[in-house]
Amino acid sequence: MSHEMTMRRLAIVTPVYNDWDSFKTLVEKISQVAVENHWRVCILAVDDGSVHGAPPHFSQAVAGIESIEIVRLIRNLGHQRAIAVGLAALNEKGLDLPAIVMDADGEDNPSDLPRLLAEHDRDPGYIVFARRVRRSENFIFRGFYLFFKLFFRLLTGKSISFGNYSLIPSAALNRVVHLQEIWNHFAAGIMHSGLLWKTIPTTRSRRYVGRSHMNMTALVLHGLSAVSVYIEIVYVRLLFFALVVMTLDVLGFLALVYVRYFTLLAIPGWATNVAIGLTVIMTQAILFLATLSFVVLSYRSSKMFIPAVDFKDYLMNIERVDAG
Repeated sequence: MSHEMTMRRLAIVTPVYNDWDSFKTLVEKISQVAVENHWRVCILAVDDGSVHGAPPHFSQAVAGIESIEIVRLIRNLGHQRAIAVGLAALNEKGLDLPAIVMDADGEDNPSDLPRLLAEHDRDPGYIVFARRVRRSENFIFRGFYLFFKLFFRLLTGKSISFGNYSLIPSAALNRVVHLQEIWNHFAAGIMHSGLLWKTIPTTRSRRYVGRSHMNMTALVLHGLSAVSVYIEIVYVRLLFFALVVMTLDVLGFLALVYVRYFTLLAIPGWATNVAIGLTVIMTQAILFLATLSFVVLSYRSSKMFIPAVDFKDYLMNIERVDAG
């Protein structure tokens, strides 16, 4: 068997928004890892409606890179949805390759790729996520991220300690792109799907160029998107919380009535204010419960967006970049 035939092939999907300098550096880093491990890599860069810069053109072949294709979106969809479109485009090609999802900015280190592949070889049926054991952001950002994880655990009962950097076995890719949930949040969608997954520890690296697009507003929206994947579990938990509040409200009223009519204790002057406050809380709990119920019922009755089926609505074209 020839050396060329023994080379391993894999595909990489990475979203890019205006960050083409980082993407070029990423390609070079992937090339180094591919050469060291005798791989041939197909790269799909999802251009998420970029308005600055242009995809790089390589003057000579990039070692280890079999092809580079730019999946152009007709508008900016955001990081998570760009990944969903990229995976759907890859699935349609029918390449039957392990699919790597990673950021293009350098925070997902290509040097971890051999470890992802090694873990995949040990358990081929599992999706493998890179779990971050150490982050590179500032203290304030890390504090907010910790709060998000606690908030997510409180509302869903699940723990999330990883992002998009992952390996999807070729046999699982078709199932992944038919998950409605990955349209809002890729990692949470996999967790919710029931598919087999595991993690390996990694250290988050620093960006190649410029500053991160993930500010506090984006982090909050990202966190809410993750929670939305578990909307039915969140609904049940909030339902019980509202019922507890209403029960405590009723008990408070009963305590006031008991003291007023069945004991000789004097009713304090603030009892009226307490009764009014309990009435307001009860009304708000009922309105909250009704509103939440209508939101969940509307969600369940709405048409699902399936990336594998609907991704072409946002696809402008696919452009091949000469690299191999």
